[in-house]
Amino acid sequence: MNTPTDLRSPYEPPNADLTGPPAVMPALQPHERSGAPKVFGVLSIVFASIELLFSSLGMLGTLVSTAASSGGLVSASAGETDVKAVLQPMAKIYQGIGFQSLILFAMSALLLAIGIGQLRYRAWAQRWSVYWGAAGLACVGLMVAISLLIISPAYAQFFESMAQVKPPGGGQAEMPSMGPLSGILGGAFAVINVVVYAPYPSLMLLFFTRDRVRASMTR
Repeated sequence: MNTPTDLRSPYEPPNADLTGPPAVMPALQPHERSGAPKVFGVLSIVFASIELLFSSLGMLGTLVSTAASSGGLVSASAGETDVKAVLQPMAKIYQGIGFQSLILFAMSALLLAIGIGQLRYRAWAQRWSVYWGAAGLACVGLMVAISLLIISPAYAQFFESMAQVKPPGGGQAEMPSMGPLSGILGGAFAVINVVVYAPYPSLMLLFFTRDRVRASMTR
């Protein structure tokens, strides 16, 4: 008895072409698009503009403090040595703040451009939102390290210098040690950096990796 040779066994798994390119996510209609990119676009532009202003002021303060510590703003007087002893740790404090301000300035300028792309539902803005979110969390860790390794020791040196400054009458300074306070200030700066700057990058990573948001940003 002849049987067809092209009959497929019902127990044989179907053939699947696994070598082809990944399926492209179809674009959504305007009424089906997620509203998250537009909301984040507005927030990104607002936050970036505010941070650009404050980070610029931080970098300006660093330049002024550096000029003062170098002696350019300190006139020759009897108390010049004591003043320089106080200004030097202050310069280190502002140096750390300047590093943080430079990081914030660069990240804010990039966020401003990304925010404009988010408002327009650009595909590149979706990718760069994810990149920015990951870089933002890394920058938060870097700013925490700056607070603990530069700003906190500089505060300790500042308080020590203040304790050694002689009063105008020529007597001995009676200022107690404030070393523990410098550690508290450094820890406070670190906590503030995490609380203020970590949530937004985390939200960017959370929302812009969602399938619906990715499908919405295809322009």
